[in-house]
Amino acid sequence: TMRGAIALLAVIFTRGAAGTTAPRGSLLVLGGSGYVGKEVCKTAVRRGFGVTSLSRRGVNPDPNSPELSSVNWVAGDATDMATIRELAVGADAAVHAIGLLFDAESGLTNLNVIVSGSGSVPGEESTYDRITRFTAFNLIEALRTKGSSPEDRIPLCFVSAAEAGWPDVALGPQVEQVAPGWLKKYLAAKRAVEAQLSASTDILRPVIYRPSLIWDWSKLDVLPVIPVFNALSALGVPFVDKTVRVETLGQAIVAGLEDSSVTGVQRFEEMENLAARVA
Repeated sequence: TMRGAIALLAVIFTRGAAGTTAPRGSLLVLGGSGYVGKEVCKTAVRRGFGVTSLSRRGVNPDPNSPELSSVNWVAGDATDMATIRELAVGADAAVHAIGLLFDAESGLTNLNVIVSGSGSVPGEESTYDRITRFTAFNLIEALRTKGSSPEDRIPLCFVSAAEAGWPDVALGPQVEQVAPGWLKKYLAAKRAVEAQLSASTDILRPVIYRPSLIWDWSKLDVLPVIPVFNALSALGVPFVDKTVRVETLGQAIVAGLEDSSVTGVQRFEEMENLAARVA
């Protein structure tokens, strides 16, 4: 009908304005205004997802971005289960991109201003356990409660860390033994989430991303060591992974959402291959 044709043209026009493709469903991103989260949001909008982001501030980090201007920015606390349940009800897929490098117990909290891609500073209650494990467990439980079938599992992407895989690589356990206490707690929280995801495959399709250093050309704090990490990885040092550009990680996450065959741990090789699909 004429009315249907007009409606179709309206959808094409509004999605074309943001450079997206056909609709792919509703995506919930925890930490969408953060360094990694905003790249996920940009790519997801371009690929046709309807995106909702939950973050403490709930503010678009780049109002000049047409993609980010299409996101539904929600301010809230991801440690509050009621908030997560409410947002999860309408989600067909989810991404957990909340994280911090130095928590309130590390003694290095002020360094987050430098190392955080979004300039975020954690509060007194911002521990690795609370910010990483607790919020991810909330999301997992909310999606489990929402329910799905083994044939149509809900994709949930989690941003972990390459170092979470140290127990599985040569010399990794020895390196971790001499790691600082804050790093051990950081990795413990990441691994707890990975284990919970691995135990939830009846309802969820977990995709676990383990990037090493994440960077772009604005990340002056890590740029000097990027060549070092990449060289060590190329030489085959087992406990050092090649670094990952933040745009590559964002694209790889969205590609993982789209492909129902993608599941489990993704290291830098898999991330690069996935990203190429949607770049």
